[in-house]
Amino acid sequence: MPQLGQGILKGMSITLRNLFKNKITRQYPEYKRDLPDRTRGMLTVDMDRCIACLQCMRVCPDHCISIEQTKRDADGSGKPKPYAVGFVIDDSRCMYCSLCVEVCPVNCIYHTEEFEAQAYNRLELARQFGERPVDPTIDPRPPVKKKPKKAAAKGKADEKADGDAPKKAPAKAAGKSSEGDAA
Repeated sequence: MPQLGQGILKGMSITLRNLFKNKITRQYPEYKRDLPDRTRGMLTVDMDRCIACLQCMRVCPDHCISIEQTKRDADGSGKPKPYAVGFVIDDSRCMYCSLCVEVCPVNCIYHTEEFEAQAYNRLELARQFGERPVDPTIDPRPPVKKKPKKAAAKGKADEKADGDAPKKAPAKAAGKSSEGDAA
């Protein structure tokens, strides 16, 4: 039969042992821990290198990237090219998966070592890059392509007509059935 209070005595012995050891607590804001290599911090964009291909916006599973683009003839070739005039990264939505970094063809979007994002309002976590501000309250999900109503209505009518008719079994290949029976 176990003695009463044995568990308390065991716990208190561990506490007394650790009471006199050196403390290893760090005061966080003053002394920051060294971050490991390949840390995924907050995202940032080099707008000078961005070619406004919109691949980062399309691949983002959280839809936290919004890009507003226009066409400009920046190099004087007479052929206008896409140019990002507004770029927003909403850190309140981002899960730091790094898919946007991997898909960028010119490596203009990348993770920094900054990881402390705090704000009193969620809209303050949407960081703006570029010349023109983009409204962070608009959902940047790509539009879903819908089928034309005429084709959808016609398809439903065909399904109803086919649903009433009895189903036929698939026909066997003519060559196999006649030769197999003869042998």
